[in-house]
Amino acid sequence: MKKININKQLQTRREFIKDTLVKAGTVGFGSYAITLLAACSDEDSDNPVGPKTSKGEITIDISKPENSALKKVNGSIAITGNDIDSSGMLIVRTSETSVTALSRYCTHQGCTVSNFSNGISSCPCHGSKFNTSGSATQGPATKSLTKYAATISGNIITINS
Repeated sequence: MKKININKQLQTRREFIKDTLVKAGTVGFGSYAITLLAACSDEDSDNPVGPKTSKGEITIDISKPENSALKKVNGSIAITGNDIDSSGMLIVRTSETSVTALSRYCTHQGCTVSNFSNGISSCPCHGSKFNTSGSATQGPATKSLTKYAATISGNIITINS
């Protein structure tokens, strides 16, 4: 009768399971790392997709406290995603009679840019900066923010896609 060493078989199974899990983890992590590095590559630094937009119109009442910054020239607000732009918008009072509406979708990799501070909006992901006309003033973004038609009449700002 042949004697079988059970402990050796169990050890071999454990090693097999351990090796299999380590290799599967390595493949999974490697795929994640490649995806992450590709997302930050400079090969196509300007994101071709842009914000998700739809046709429509939104209004902003500057008599409301949350919008009061728009009562004065150079005042600005940042609004969240809406019917026109899913990334939200930056609204800037450029004169007594005009306003500018810009997408918050960074043209580099699509992160959401911040509200203006001293006339500059920054992207928290890679450091791009934009002025109040939407032009990129510091890379890696090279394209301007998407601009929407905006008018002001009395206390109402109207933005159209």
